[in-house]
Amino acid sequence: MYVLFETPAGFALFKVLKEGKLKDVASLYKDFTSADKAEKIVKLKAFMKFKDTKDAMKSVEKLIKGEMSKGLHKFLEKNIV
Repeated sequence: MYVLFETPAGFALFKVLKEGKLKDVASLYKDFTSADKAEKIVKLKAFMKFKDTKDAMKSVEKLIKGEMSKGLHKFLEKNIV
């Protein structure tokens, strides 16, 4: 399982190492209180940096509409086999 996380700098794709930990959503935050704890749950697989502010805004607008930008689509195709 993978988790896509949007940041102001770009998109981060994480591979989930312990899927069972994601089932208890109410206490999930406890596993991310430190980098060491988070490292045991997820691993950064890839990061796609936005080219500029305009690119970031376009990507966010597409996501709000429930669509995927071309850049995000290519990023996911490349990194999820």
